[in-house]
Amino acid sequence: MSRFRLRYICVITFVTALFIAFNSHGVTTNQFRVHGLSTFNEEQAAKLEAWLTTGVNATRKTLGIYPAPLELYVFAKQSNQPVPWAYAQRDEIGSVRFYVDARFSLQKFTDDWTVYHELAHMTLPYLGVKYNWLSEGFASFMQYQIMLQAGVLKGSLQYNYEAKIAPQLRWFNNSKLTPASIARRLMKNEQYAAAYWGSAYFFVLADKQLQNKHKIHLTDLIRHYQSCCRTNENSLPTLISTLDKMLDDTLFSTLLMQFETLPAKTLYPAKFD
Repeated sequence: MSRFRLRYICVITFVTALFIAFNSHGVTTNQFRVHGLSTFNEEQAAKLEAWLTTGVNATRKTLGIYPAPLELYVFAKQSNQPVPWAYAQRDEIGSVRFYVDARFSLQKFTDDWTVYHELAHMTLPYLGVKYNWLSEGFASFMQYQIMLQAGVLKGSLQYNYEAKIAPQLRWFNNSKLTPASIARRLMKNEQYAAAYWGSAYFFVLADKQLQNKHKIHLTDLIRHYQSCCRTNENSLPTLISTLDKMLDDTLFSTLLMQFETLPAKTLYPAKFD
């Protein structure tokens, strides 16, 4: 069992949340709703609903049950890939828009990373434009954790992270600028792969520290965060403060301060071994 303090929930709630997260395999009716299926034929609509059900199940088994229903929208768009575009929209409820080419097979949809990335976004509150890099880094890190749970990840987690982050190290590992400032500049210049995967390294480090200091994984912490605290959060400061309090540590605030103040070359490796 995880060795950190959950200050916001009682033991009974904690045990109940764990039981639901690990033993509930179906999606309850209030966990997600799909809008837009009527614009597709019957076979396509069934395929899209099956794809989204797989995504929601894998995400909640990895990151916990969302405190509010997920509102998912699908729109038809011809492309050379199953999901050419998608985005999470933060409004009163929160929703995800998927633009899909329904000509692709269910397996192609299930293997695609997009649904796992976008659903991961909904785990955290909106962090604001200033911290878009951190939000995208989180979703990029978590997409592979969820894909592993879904059984569609090709290769190990380490292999996949290194394969994506290694090409982006050149932006960070020889720079005197801070990682946060580099990531913001990359986002502004629409160099999204570099920004997303360079920022995902924040969570690679966080996960490693959690395992070393607290014998847990980041996914464990986020599962408990969703059950105890997600509905009370609306900013990055409150998120960081809550995660640290759950650990009785300053792990996240310290790491964020390092990414905001230290030269990137002191935090990023020259290369992966």
